Amino acid sequence: MTRADQPSAPEAEAEADRVAALEHVLTSCTGVFPASLSSIRRLRNGDQIFPAMLAAVEGAQRQIGFVTFVYWTGTIADRFAAALSAAAERGVEVRVVLDAVGARSMNEQLIRRMRDSGVAVRWFRPPKPWRLWQATHRTHRKLLVVDGRRGYTGGVGIAKEWEGDARDPSQWRDSHFELEGPGVLGLWGAFIGTWLEAGGDPLAPPTPASAAALNRPLHAHVIPGTTADGWTVVARALWGLIDAAERSIKIATAYFTPDDVTIERLRAQAEAGVHIEILLPGAHADQRLVKMIAEPKLRPLLEAGVEVYYFQPTMMHTKVMVIDDVFACIGSANINSRSMRKDEEILVATATTELVHDLLRDFADDLGRSRAITVGELRERPWWQRALTTLLRPLGSEI
Repeated sequence: MTRADQPSAPEAEAEADRVAALEHVLTSCTGVFPASLSSIRRLRNGDQIFPAMLAAVEGAQRQIGFVTFVYWTGTIADRFAAALSAAAERGVEVRVVLDAVGARSMNEQLIRRMRDSGVAVRWFRPPKPWRLWQATHRTHRKLLVVDGRRGYTGGVGIAKEWEGDARDPSQWRDSHFELEGPGVLGLWGAFIGTWLEAGGDPLAPPTPASAAALNRPLHAHVIPGTTADGWTVVARALWGLIDAAERSIKIATAYFTPDDVTIERLRAQAEAGVHIEILLPGAHADQRLVKMIAEPKLRPLLEAGVEVYYFQPTMMHTKVMVIDDVFACIGSANINSRSMRKDEEILVATATTELVHDLLRDFADDLGRSRAITVGELRERPWWQRALTTLLRPLGSEI
């Protein structure tokens, strides 16, 4: 931020009041209090994300906890398994949880390599005929926690699709986030929950932080959403922030199949004068079924004044919400039924100024490579597409 961009004293005071109000709302909705951080930074696309994560693994001294929904194939899949294996071989306690549905296409040789090196690998809820009710509740978390001091979360999966810098359709657009400081223990606690659910052993806590480390100028809510048969803490957090917005809501989400409650909240805020922009995957969406089911849900939002955009260059996989240009909510959750009613997720919410400014710049840049959707466009969809959407509507809660 340049000197010219610095807010005046009254503006700064108003921003501080707005942040305090949003933090209060989030704590009230979730029961989670903010924790201190030394730093939090946005990593944009694979070219920034993977080098940072691999460097953290290579620098680990005591323990690594890693959980992911997606672990597919590609150079990065091989590199990640090699780095985790090397860490275990030099004496680091390495624990890995892979979702049994999301990571089912992972190369078995990589799993054997990690286990042979001493990595403890667990599968999260392998589908079983006698426990079918569990099969639809997955861990969608993406977490890497190193030594209890540095953590990573966001949207990125371990697969070739995330390599590169979103230069063409083969390189997905995504954001991931690096946290340092005591607040990382919130990520570690979420990892432990997933680890135990996957049959792992109880874990001792990381080495305590010093008293000085506990009093940092930055802080964030770290909110673990667990698998459920009803509304989760993720839903309460997202609804609370949407309802509390006074000026603007910016949403970038990879899979947008909101329930009626969420649609009504967004519509009401738009009609009350809140400027709402929603950025979604466009022609390169990896789940075309999701896009098709979502389109009828966009019409009442567009009619209320919400602006909706399709990202054009490649698949957009980010999960970001910014409220009133001062407060960011990031992590693994989408605005869909799975994230808000079914799956394990992780949310991090913070007013860290530099991070919020980075996200606002990213959002503006992504909008510059997107096209707006109109009500007329939705009305003009061919009859067969409208009919198919109606038939597929019952699947909305599973996507």
